[in-house]
Amino acid sequence: MRRTLISGLALALLTTPVAMANDTAVPDGFEQFSAFNDESGMRIDYGTLSEILGGIVLNVPPMDRIPERGRAITTGTRLSSENISRYRYEGNRVIFHLLPEEYQIAITQYREELEAIPSQIEFGNLSSDEQLAYWLNLHNIAVIEQIMQVYPVSDVERIRVGENRERLHDAKILTVAGVPLSLNDIRLRIVYEQWDQPEVMYGFFSGAIGGPEIRNTAYSGETVWRQLNSNAREFINSLRGVDTHPRELRVSTLYEEGADFFPNFDADLRAHLLEYARGATISEIDERRRVRPIVEEWGIADMVNGSLRCRGAAGPSPMTVSNADLFNDRQPSVSGSPACGVLPSNGVMLMNAVVERRIELFRQGRYGEVYTIDIPTEDPDSPDYTAEIPEEDSNGSVLLRRGSGGQ
Repeated sequence: MRRTLISGLALALLTTPVAMANDTAVPDGFEQFSAFNDESGMRIDYGTLSEILGGIVLNVPPMDRIPERGRAITTGTRLSSENISRYRYEGNRVIFHLLPEEYQIAITQYREELEAIPSQIEFGNLSSDEQLAYWLNLHNIAVIEQIMQVYPVSDVERIRVGENRERLHDAKILTVAGVPLSLNDIRLRIVYEQWDQPEVMYGFFSGAIGGPEIRNTAYSGETVWRQLNSNAREFINSLRGVDTHPRELRVSTLYEEGADFFPNFDADLRAHLLEYARGATISEIDERRRVRPIVEEWGIADMVNGSLRCRGAAGPSPMTVSNADLFNDRQPSVSGSPACGVLPSNGVMLMNAVVERRIELFRQGRYGEVYTIDIPTEDPDSPDYTAEIPEEDSNGSVLLRRGSGGQ
């Protein structure tokens, strides 16, 4: 629910086509993003973004809450890994190591188009849910773009961008409707300020293993809350959301950052966690345990921990990618020297963990509970291919709609 002022002025505004949101002061420069119209039928079609994400995001099933460093090592499967985090097999991954130049160009072009939308339409005429989906999608594609520009990198916290070499989430890397914005501005000073449901926290992909996972489809105004609920369930039931400890309730630092969603922090946070907790997670949320928001992991959410080279008997060799694999249902393939395997050893171990968990879920009859169907992609060279193009509606607003590829 959008935060709203309870005053005569606000009530008057709520009866007009565009309402103003927020019961707290909007940070300077962001006030133009406070208006919304929940009676509006305007929408943004994110089909292209879903195609992009469907081609670069590896779906990783929910793991079994057994910390990885505590597992027995099985010969031939988990001998070593460059990332030794206990959370290293949790959450979806972006295949940064497989992105060819033309795909990177497409990501940047899409981000630019998305960034420009509030300058092309009356942003306040979008519904609250449409605006939320917009901010989540813009934030996440910008994160992916910034990481791919500096990749290979293994620690997101160490990334520096811009002329001033600022941290990734602090740098003003976007300009929306003339307002310079950082990723933290979008997350903390727009969305966290204007929406009062804690589920919004789970929509932001930080680029790191320790945060909420990236989805393989875009957010949309129609589905955004179902998608956020799904992300909340995955995160809370993972170790990086609620870790295991015999005496303390150790949770992600995400909750400390979003403490305003939980006025009575311990009690409100426990209640929120219990809404989504399943199985063994429930026992961790014991009211006798002191809450400590100390869980974090800034290792990159990729497949190979920032490595761009295979290592085999013939020595290191660069990995290459078949472009066709990025746009179909097959797992993207990698090739290098004949002696090089499909992936570096740490990538192979991640895939082993994914396959093992999928088999386990199949045996338990739970596979359908945790997977979504990938949106099919289209061949851009096909005469039936449709692309998203800016188009004016009857009110003169510019939306992204489906159009023929030949236009």
